[in-house]
Amino acid sequence: MKATFRTPKTNKGWFGLMAILAIILLGSWPVIPLLNKTTILFGMPVLMVWSVALIILTTSTLMVLNKIGVND
Repeated sequence: MKATFRTPKTNKGWFGLMAILAIILLGSWPVIPLLNKTTILFGMPVLMVWSVALIILTTSTLMVLNKIGVND
């Protein structure tokens, strides 16, 4: 079976792809050392607050993309 990558065909599709890639980059290694501190924010370490924020950001982005009809 040959694995292929389908590129988006519409501008909404490209917007959706870029939004998801931006969220992935926000949770990747170059950002994590910046937030890995012992500072407490909202009763939790900053890295844990960032993790919760990423979950909320991912969920809300997927909800918005679903509402605008990005499905290709």
